[in-house]
Order: sequence, then C-alpha cells, then structure tokens
Amino acid sequence: MKSFNKTTTLFGIALAFTIAVGSAYTFFFVAMKNKTEATATLSASSGELSGKESRVLSAGATLKSESVRVEKLSSYFIKESEIVMFTRKIEALGPQSGTTLTIESLDRGLTEKTVPYLNLRIKAMGKFADVMRLLTFLENFPGKFEWKTIRLVRDDSAKQQTGAHAPKSDNTTEWSAEVFLTVLNFVKE
Repeated sequence: MKSFNKTTTLFGIALAFTIAVGSAYTFFFVAMKNKTEATATLSASSGELSGKESRVLSAGATLKSESVRVEKLSSYFIKESEIVMFTRKIEALGPQSGTTLTIESLDRGLTEKTVPYLNLRIKAMGKFADVMRLLTFLENFPGKFEWKTIRLVRDDSAKQQTGAHAPKSDNTTEWSAEVFLTVLNFVKE
C-alpha cells in the first residue's frame, strides 16, 4: 500500500505541478495578449501622431520653399491700396515705348457676381512703331487685362499744316491710340 501511496503522491504532485504550470502559462498568455493589444493601440496612435507631424513639417517646408513663388503670384494681383503704384507702372510704359501716355480714367466696380474689377482708359500719342510697342508692353504687362476697345487713329494735322503737296514721311506722322481695358486681377481689400 505504500507503493500505492507513493505513486498516488507522485501523481498528485505531478498533477498539481501541471495545473500550476498550466495556470501560469494561461496567466502569462492572457497578460501578454492584453499587453500586445495595448502596445498595438499605442503603436497605432504613435504612427498617426508621427504621420501628422510629418505632414505638418512637410507643409511647412513646402510653404518655405514656395514663398518666392507665392510672392511672385501675389504680385500679379493689384490690390486696392496699390492702385497708385499700378498707375505709375502703366504711365512708365509711355517713356519706355517712346509715346506720350496719359491715363484718362480709372474706375473701380463690381460685376453681378460681386467680383471686383478696374476699368482703365489710356490715350497714347507717338509714331506708329512706338504706339505698337506700347500695345505690346500692355499685352505683356503682368496681370490679366480684358481688352474692351482699341482705337488707332492717324493724326493728319501735320499734313494739313505743310500742305497737300508735301512729301510723305512716316517718321513725322503721329498716331493716337485710345485703349479701354478692364483689369480682372484687381483685389478689393
């Protein structure tokens, strides 16, 4: 009977040890599973946060690198406070082209969709080549113009003063150009 007791005792110890090891394994498995889930959640939120940080840093770097282009783009818009500077730039085209240029009218307004615009009426006098050079300068002026009217007239007053039999000279013939433009890149502040 002693051997039965010894075997039973060993069996009981082995069974208790197996239950203890199984319980410890189950406890550690559940604890690790919970820790893994918490770590995965933390890792995902960390990934989202680092993604947001990288997007913000990327946007900041892009803004810094694009600031020159943004300034160049904003220079194409004429603000309400910069009308005087704009008219000076337009008037400076006269001496550059060799014409006598005057701005006859400058009117602000709003379209039916409440988009601001600026109407501009220019009169220029000079030789034909100079007047055409001025029109080319206006076409290439930084900004968006809608050309409403261009009236190009040859001034025959010099021919009338010298007589009908005077020789023709294209260098002395004066031309006048009247241009009516709408500035579409006008921004009201």
